[in-house]
Amino acid sequence: MKKQSKYMRILPLMLLLLFIGKTHAGTNTEETDSDSLYLGALKAISEKRHDEAKAILSNLIEKIPQHAGAWLELAMLQCELGNKPEADRLFLKMKQSLPLTEEQLQKLDILQPKECLVRSAAKHISVSMEVGYDTNVNQGASNPSFIFGSGSEQKELILLPEYQPKADRFATLSANISTELAKDGTLGFAQVRARSYDTLTSYNTLAFAAGLERPWKWRDYSIKGTAMASILSLGGTLYQKQEIAQLRLTPPAKQSSPWRFSTIAAYTHVEYPTLRNFDGHTWELRGLASYEAEKFQLQGSIAYLADRAHANRLSGHREGYYGNLNLRRQLSQRTEMELGWSQQIWQSEEIYSPGLIDVARRQQTQTLRTAVNWYVTNNHALQLEFRATNNKENISILQYNSKTLQLSWQWQNF
Repeated sequence: MKKQSKYMRILPLMLLLLFIGKTHAGTNTEETDSDSLYLGALKAISEKRHDEAKAILSNLIEKIPQHAGAWLELAMLQCELGNKPEADRLFLKMKQSLPLTEEQLQKLDILQPKECLVRSAAKHISVSMEVGYDTNVNQGASNPSFIFGSGSEQKELILLPEYQPKADRFATLSANISTELAKDGTLGFAQVRARSYDTLTSYNTLAFAAGLERPWKWRDYSIKGTAMASILSLGGTLYQKQEIAQLRLTPPAKQSSPWRFSTIAAYTHVEYPTLRNFDGHTWELRGLASYEAEKFQLQGSIAYLADRAHANRLSGHREGYYGNLNLRRQLSQRTEMELGWSQQIWQSEEIYSPGLIDVARRQQTQTLRTAVNWYVTNNHALQLEFRATNNKENISILQYNSKTLQLSWQWQNF
């Protein structure tokens, strides 16, 4: 309650300082420019780009010496970074140069930190548990019969039961952690996810991933680089190793615009230690767009992918496209609905299996998803999700359908 009371005393002063800054902004053009710079500085602070934020705020103060908001943010930022002498100098300069009354000066004294300890690195942690039911755990073929050969040599085979759809219940436990590693906004993160089935234990999975993420600016563009490595075990045996490098470029946008756009270029290298001729690497170029209003958010992307086989993989190299749309709609103060659609298309270059399956594989996977989220508290949430996947292929034994229903609980410390 004391902390809240202190903030209630500070709030009027902060509003007053912002008002003073605006009244001394000059012409409409100058005011628009100053607002743009100020909002850019606040964004840089929120994204941990502290050096850039200091440069923007210093530039704004040079242009508009009585922009109180810029003075205040710069002083508080210096204190947050542990530079108390510079923070004290800025507070003194504010008291000397801004037209403040005696009462306002007293409130500014209250606001001025007595200590400027370097803030400990922020750690974001989340844990989730899921229970659910999957109608096709093994991605069994939709059609159990398979015809191969041609003319009088055609033969029909019936797939063994192990290659037909198998349903089962599952439980999943996952955890994520990210922490700030440097003042420039560099983050380190790690993720672990384990899924266990009631009876089909050979499909149990355990995945671990770790990586780094670093933001920076180029002119007015925001750039974010990510590097990640992961491993996946299937049925207790190492199944897949993967490395990803990604670069995301976001052009400048007006703060008042609900639209945001970005482009992603990525490289993925995949190895399958227990499988022959499955290794490969993929290049990806993706465009993303999002629209955000008061009670809903719409996101979409479209990507081109080039997958290159490292050995004699069935069907060889392949190219493809990926697209998705996701909608979030707030239903009440603590509930929201999600709708999602995605489609992945792959076209292989070579015959799948000459003499047996004489076609180049073409795969089209479509997924529909709907979910309801209930935010029980600020840190706890429940989600009920339904997902349907339809994988169409020109090779019948590879076609499959699956449906999943799951209930999940999530806790986070932020």
